[in-house]
Amino acid sequence: MKLIFLNYRAVILLIYSMILLSICLPLHANQSIAFFYGRPVPVNLLSHYKQVVVEPENMDNLDDLQAKGTNVFAYISIGEIHLTRSWYSEIPKSWFLGSNEKWGSRIIDLTQQGWHDYLINKYLSKLWKEGYRGFFLDTMDSYQSAVHDSDGRLLQEKALASLIRRIHQHFPGVKLIFNRGFEVLPEVGQYAVALAAESLFEGWDPAKQEYTEVKEADRHWLLEKLRQTRDQYGLQIIVIDYVDPKQRELARKTAKRISDLGFTPWVATPKLDILGVGLSEIFPRRILALYDGQEHPEGLQRTDVHKLLAMPLEYMGYTVDYLDVNSGLPTQSLIGQYAGIVTWFNNDTLRGPINYRDWLLNQIDSGIKVAILGNLGFKANNTFLQHLQVKLSQSAIKEPIKIERSDQIIGYEVKPQPKTRGFTAWQASGNIDTHLSLIDQNKQSWVAVFTGQWGGVAFHPYVIEIGYEGRQRWIIDPFKFLTKALDLPEIPVPDVTTENGRRLLLVQIDGDGSSNKAEIPGTPLTIKVIQDYFLKKYKLPSTVSIIEGEAANGNSTDRLTEIEKVARNIFDLNNVEIASHSYSHPSTWFLKNNIDARGDDFNFSIPDYKFSLEREIAGSVNYINKKLAPEKKQVRVFFWTGDALADKEALTLTHSLGLENMNGGGATISKDEKTMTRVPPLGYAIGDQFQVYAPIASEHVFTNSWQGSFYGFNRVIETMQLTDSPLRLKPLHIHYHFYSGSKIASINALQSVYDWSIKQEPRAIWVSEYAQKVNEFRSITLSRRIDGTWDIRGLNTLRTLRLPVSLGWPDLENSEGIIGVRDIKQGRYVHLLPNHGQALLNTTSELPSSTYLLHSNGEVGKWQKTAEGTNLQVHAHMPLELVIASSKRKCYINWRDGKLDGQQQNRSWKFIFPITKLENASLVCH
Repeated sequence: MKLIFLNYRAVILLIYSMILLSICLPLHANQSIAFFYGRPVPVNLLSHYKQVVVEPENMDNLDDLQAKGTNVFAYISIGEIHLTRSWYSEIPKSWFLGSNEKWGSRIIDLTQQGWHDYLINKYLSKLWKEGYRGFFLDTMDSYQSAVHDSDGRLLQEKALASLIRRIHQHFPGVKLIFNRGFEVLPEVGQYAVALAAESLFEGWDPAKQEYTEVKEADRHWLLEKLRQTRDQYGLQIIVIDYVDPKQRELARKTAKRISDLGFTPWVATPKLDILGVGLSEIFPRRILALYDGQEHPEGLQRTDVHKLLAMPLEYMGYTVDYLDVNSGLPTQSLIGQYAGIVTWFNNDTLRGPINYRDWLLNQIDSGIKVAILGNLGFKANNTFLQHLQVKLSQSAIKEPIKIERSDQIIGYEVKPQPKTRGFTAWQASGNIDTHLSLIDQNKQSWVAVFTGQWGGVAFHPYVIEIGYEGRQRWIIDPFKFLTKALDLPEIPVPDVTTENGRRLLLVQIDGDGSSNKAEIPGTPLTIKVIQDYFLKKYKLPSTVSIIEGEAANGNSTDRLTEIEKVARNIFDLNNVEIASHSYSHPSTWFLKNNIDARGDDFNFSIPDYKFSLEREIAGSVNYINKKLAPEKKQVRVFFWTGDALADKEALTLTHSLGLENMNGGGATISKDEKTMTRVPPLGYAIGDQFQVYAPIASEHVFTNSWQGSFYGFNRVIETMQLTDSPLRLKPLHIHYHFYSGSKIASINALQSVYDWSIKQEPRAIWVSEYAQKVNEFRSITLSRRIDGTWDIRGLNTLRTLRLPVSLGWPDLENSEGIIGVRDIKQGRYVHLLPNHGQALLNTTSELPSSTYLLHSNGEVGKWQKTAEGTNLQVHAHMPLELVIASSKRKCYINWRDGKLDGQQQNRSWKFIFPITKLENASLVCH
C-alpha cells in the first residue's frame, strides 16, 4: 500500500509540474486571437489567427474566413445596447437600467426575460443560421455601474447566469468567450472556452479620450483574478490592451509581456478596427497608391505612380493597390492592412482639395506612413505643414541657387541640377531628415527631399530627370527613399523571378507574321522556320500563339490552310503550351477619353467584321481548341495585341474562360538607357482583375518596330543582364513574333538569344505558370509570430522567398515547407514546397548544416526526410538537373534505373538525369 501511495503522489506531482510548465511555456499559435470590428473584414489577413472576433453587422464573408480554418466569434453586447444598433428601437425602454455616457449606450436590466427571449430567439438565432458557432459575450458586468446594492447585483448575476445557460442549451456545441464576468464563473464557467479582460498593462480613458498606463493596484487585482480563473476553470485567458497605433513597438512589447504571463494577447485601439499585435502580428504587404485620374484620362497605366514607383515596391515585397482620388477615399482604418500610402501628383490642382487634405491628415495622425512624390496635390498652409514639420517661406527664392547638401538617397542614376521651376518652396521647422536641400543667394535653405516620423517628401523636379525625347532617370534612389519614408521593415520577399535557386526562363511567341515568307532558300513560311529552327531544336517549354484571322485567312471549311497545318504540328509538340493572339489583332483594347477605341485600326482586314470582344477572345480560343489543338490539350493563355492594355471587361472575359493573360510592359533597359525607369512592374489591376505584363520587351522594340536593324534582338541579352544584376528584377524572357523567322539576321539574333539564355542554367517554365505566380504574389500574406517565426500564407504556385541577409539563414530543421536555399550575389533565395499553402520560416545566423536542395531546373513535388535520407519527386520541362548541398562525403540517388552518384562540387553534389520526371526516388548522403 505504501508503494502504491508513493506512486500516486509521484503521478500527482508530475501532473502538477506539467501544468506549471505549460503555463510558463510560450503560447502556441493555435491559441492566437484577433478582434476586428471594422469593415471591410480582411479575410486573408485574419486567417493567420486561429480565433477571430468580428462585429457580425460588418461581416460579409463569414464562410471564406471559416474555410481557412479560423474559428469566428460574433461580438455580442449582452449587457448594453449602443444607440447606433439597427435594432435599438425594437427594445422597450423598460428593459433599460440606465446609460453608459462614456460609450453612448444603454445598460440592460438582465432580469428582463423579454431581453433573454429577444437575444436568443431573434438575434443569436439569426447569427447561428448565418453560420456563427461562437459568441464573444461583452459587457457582462455593465449592470454594476447602474446597480449598487448587493441584493440587486445578486439578482442581475443570477439572471446573467440563467441567460448564459439558455444560450448554451439553445445552441448545441456553441463556443463562448466571456469578457470578464468573474462573478458568474462559479455558475457558468464550464460553458466558456476562454475569458477575456481589458487593460492589464495599457488602457484607454474614454472620458479623457487618451491612452493610459494601468495603475499598479488595478493591474495587480486583475492579474490575480485572471490567474485564479485560469487555474480554477482551465480557461484560455485573453488580455486586450490598448496602445496608440503610432507606438507599434510599445504594442509589441505589451503583447510580449502578456504572453510571458501565459495569457493570449491582443493589443490594438479601443474601437478594435485595426489589425493589432497578438501572438501573431500581420506584416502588411499592400501599399495604397494615389493618383489623379484627371491628369491621366488615358488610364492608370500611364501614371508615374504605376510606371515608375510600383516596380521598386514590388521588388521589396509589396503589392500596390491603386486609387484615383476622384473616385472617393477610404473611410476605414488602414492600420495593419496597409504598409503605407504613396502619392504622385504632377500639380497642385486636385478637385476637392480640402477633403483630400483632411483625409491625408487623418491618415498621418492615425500612424500610417505617407510618401509624397512630385507635388502635394493642393496648396498647403502652415497649419497643415506643421504636421510635416516644415513651413512656408516668408520670402521668395533669390536665384541663382545651388545644392546645399545631399546624401546617399540622392544621385541614384543622375545628380540633381539646381532648378526652381515648378519647385514647392518649403523650409524645415522640426525634426526631419533632409536628404536634399537648396540654398539661395540670401543664404535661405529649402528642403527638396526629406523624411520624418510621419513619412517623407520628394519634390518635383528632384525625383526624376526628364531629358532628350522624354527620357527619364531617377534622381532619388526609389528603393532607399521608400524604405525610409514608409519605414518599411525587411521581410521575406515572395519572388517571381527565381525558383529552386535558378532564374526562371519564359519563351513567348506572339502570332504576328505566321503568313510571311522567309528570305531563305525555299522561302518557307516563317511559322515553319520557327517550328524547325527553334521549337523542335531547342525543346524549351514555349507558349505559342496564333492570330485566327491570319492563320485561317477567311477559311471556314474543315480543310486546313498551310499555316493551320503547321500550327497544328506546333501545338502537338510536348514542349509547347497553346495561346491565342486574338481574332483580328486589335491595336487597342481600352476606352480612350470615354470614346470606344477598342478594335480601332485592325491589323487584319476581315470582310464584314465588326469588332466584338467575345469574338476576339472567346471566339479565337474556341477556334484553336476545336480546329488546331490536339486532344486533351487546350488554350491556356491569351496574349494581348496592339498596345496590349486590356480593359476590365476584356480581363473579366479571359478570367471567366479559365485563361491566364499576358503582354504589355516589357523591360527595355540597356547599356545606352541604363535606368530603372525602363523596368516596368509586374502588371496592373483594374478592380478585381489583373493584367500580367510581359517581363521583357519583344524583338519589335529592339528592331525599331521591325524597321531594322534586324539583328537588333541580340541586344535583349543586355536587358536580361541588367534585370539580373545588381538586382534580379525579372526572369529571363525570350519574347518574339513569327516574323522573326523571315530574315537571316533576325534568325541569327534569335539563335544567339536562345544559346545565351540556356547557358544561364535557368529553370524553364510556361507563360501560364509565370502568370499564376504573379497573380499569387499579389495575394500572399505574411505574419510574424511572437517567437519570431514567419508565417507565409497563400503559397501554391509561387515557390520562392528572397530572404534579406539581415534576417539570416533559414533554419531548415525548425521550419515547415522549406526545402533549401541558394545564396548568390542577387540575394538569398529560399525554396518552398509547391501547393503547400503555408510556409513557416524560422531563421538562424548559421548556414544550414543538414542536406538540402541547393538548386534545380525542376519543380520539387516531394521532399520527405526519413531516417535513411530524403524521398524525392521532381519534374521539369527539360532533362532534370539537381544540385544538393551536403557536407557528407558522398551523395547518391536511388531511382528507377538504379543508383546515380552525384558529381562533387565543393560542398554540393550535382545530378543530371536523361529524363524530365523523377518519381519514387530517394536521396542518400553519408
